Amino acid sequence: MDCYECHFHKLRTTAVAVCRECGVGLCGEHLYLDTQTVHGDAGLGKTTGDIPARCVLCSVCRRAEHSVWRAPQATRQHV
Repeated sequence: MDCYECHFHKLRTTAVAVCRECGVGLCGEHLYLDTQTVHGDAGLGKTTGDIPARCVLCSVCRRAEHSVWRAPQATRQHV
C-alpha cells in the first residue's frame, strides 16, 4: 500500500501505518501519533487502563478531532 498523502504530491511512498479514523495508508512523514486512554466496563462503572494506547491519525482526521475534542491526557506528535 502507498501513502495517500504522497500520492497528491506525485510521489510513491510505501505506507507504514493506517489512520485509525478514515483508514488511509500513511508514510512516516505524514502520520501523527496519538495516545488514547483505554476504558473498559467494570460492573456498573468504568475502569481506566494505566498505559495509554498508541493510535495513528492522518492530518485531516487530526484537524477534525482537534476541532471537536482534545482530551487533556492526549499527547500528539508528528513523526
